[in-house]
Amino acid sequence: MILKILPKGVLGARPIVLEATLVMVELNDGTPIMVSGEYGPENTVRSSHAGDNDFNKTLEALGVHKTVICDTLQLPAPPSGARIISGPR
Repeated sequence: MILKILPKGVLGARPIVLEATLVMVELNDGTPIMVSGEYGPENTVRSSHAGDNDFNKTLEALGVHKTVICDTLQLPAPPSGARIISGPR
């Protein structure tokens, strides 16, 4: 999979582009809150984020040996015009 990262605080910067098999976003304390990784014999992409019922199973399936307990996931509203790819069910 291809990962594109936009550097913080650099408006108009070109993204850093990397090939990756696993991408994980963590809080400053090291707690995973999102993971995507190539999975299975055909390298399909499996993704999940904190608050999903299968988040810990996805972490384990992708080789991340951490358990996350999430009572409430509360994020600020996205900025105007943001593209929403996942949301409350």
